[in-house]
Amino acid sequence: MKTIFRVRLVDFSNLLEIEGARTAEDFAALLDAMEYGDVTGMSDEELREMCIMSLQDLDPVDAAYLVLKHDMGDILRDGQTRNLASEMPEEKLWEEYANSKLHERMFNAGSLLYAAFPLTFPKPDAVRVQLEVTAENAAAKELLTASPNESFLVRLLADGMESHAVLHRLYGKELTGTSFPNADEVVWIVRTEPISETAMRMDIISSGYWLDALEETELYESNAYADDIATPLH
Repeated sequence: MKTIFRVRLVDFSNLLEIEGARTAEDFAALLDAMEYGDVTGMSDEELREMCIMSLQDLDPVDAAYLVLKHDMGDILRDGQTRNLASEMPEEKLWEEYANSKLHERMFNAGSLLYAAFPLTFPKPDAVRVQLEVTAENAAAKELLTASPNESFLVRLLADGMESHAVLHRLYGKELTGTSFPNADEVVWIVRTEPISETAMRMDIISSGYWLDALEETELYESNAYADDIATPLH
């Protein structure tokens, strides 16, 4: 059965940083890497501010290397990290890095570096959209869960965009097909809250590269579906 959703865009906002993306332990570890000294008794906000001030004492590229090494040392080789650190003042790596699985991490690194060097690093431009999604039939209601499928979510978002939006241009086949393996790279963070038995409020965070096309949207209908429970509808 074809799904039918009514979607209302409640809020569209740009983010310089993602709340909760970096913990007090992260800031303490970065301060330790910069040999700051004892941080006992510092509040979370004090740790953040001291970390930013300590980064400002470094050359911006050296600061980028240190942040990237902390954030992605488990994935990137040292040579990769150094190369990316030198690119960060010029490039929005959360949009342009070849491995899109790392885009959210790249954004968080870029966000901290921008806080320390706002005249040197690109301005972060993540987007948070809040949607009220109402299932208009039984097939749609099945998809409104606390942990919605990413392929469903991306199709839901895409239905509110014009056909020339980046998401349609790059993933046209996936949006209308039965397999969208990269969907989890498009949607970074999702938070859901039931409104009623047939309606859900969704907060979705991702790069403006993907979500800017929703900015002027107000109300739309969607026939979104998930890879594993439906076939494409043409």
